[in-house]
Amino acid sequence: MAEEFLVARLGVMHDREEMTHEQAADILRTVWGRGWEARKVTWENERPEREAERNEGQDREGRERDRENAERNVDELTMRSRENSQDLEEEGPKFVAGKPVQERIEYPPARFALKKLKEREYIELCYFTPELRNEAAKSESVSSNDIFTLTQEDNMLSLKPASNFKAKTKVVQDEDLTWDQMSIASIDFLEHIIQEKWPKSMVDAMHTFFFRLTHHRLRTEGVTGSKVLLLYQARVRREWHRQIKNPPRDGIFDVGLIDERLLRTIKDEVFEQRREASLAGK
Repeated sequence: MAEEFLVARLGVMHDREEMTHEQAADILRTVWGRGWEARKVTWENERPEREAERNEGQDREGRERDRENAERNVDELTMRSRENSQDLEEEGPKFVAGKPVQERIEYPPARFALKKLKEREYIELCYFTPELRNEAAKSESVSSNDIFTLTQEDNMLSLKPASNFKAKTKVVQDEDLTWDQMSIASIDFLEHIIQEKWPKSMVDAMHTFFFRLTHHRLRTEGVTGSKVLLLYQARVRREWHRQIKNPPRDGIFDVGLIDERLLRTIKDEVFEQRREASLAGK
């Protein structure tokens, strides 16, 4: 800085031989002071503009931060919405857009029958025929005159219509079904014991039971043979369920094994009943 002022003083003293260094320094101080005052005035005059620019910059940065925060919030909300939608789709029933209704609508059996199945109790096959399933669907609606009963399921108490837990008045005993009714009902029965999560061994045994009855040689003996098999099915299945509820010491019998001795006994009963009926008609 001293060298710069020295150069400036020499410039002022040029062509002025009578001027001393002190005089040149005084002139420079005066010029510098005036310049400093001018710069101060300019600085003060420009202060509002500088503050406006600084505020604008801060506002611009604030707006940029607000925009970034808003975009981040939108992204978070979108992600959260997608996650909630996925949770709803996983928890609730799956809706398939464009899937048509099935060609044939089949109604489930009465709740009374399903409750029996769940508890692995004996239930007549007629509940699984199309006729009684349709009747159950019509009586599902609850009117103001229905009587409610307190029930317990899965350690929870709830009120349900008492009609759901009563046997239907149109119940047909298994031995009085036609062969076709028994065959159709047995298929639906097997499907529902699987749905009710019966043990695989029990499901397999029951499946074998109906399969062997359907393919038994007595089916070739017409109405009499079918009647014998229907009686056998009714008695054996009823006894099997009774033993499930009260297991004997030596274990429950294998329902899938067809006992030919019992079949002969039932066949003799059928012939005897028809002989007596024939004699009574004379």
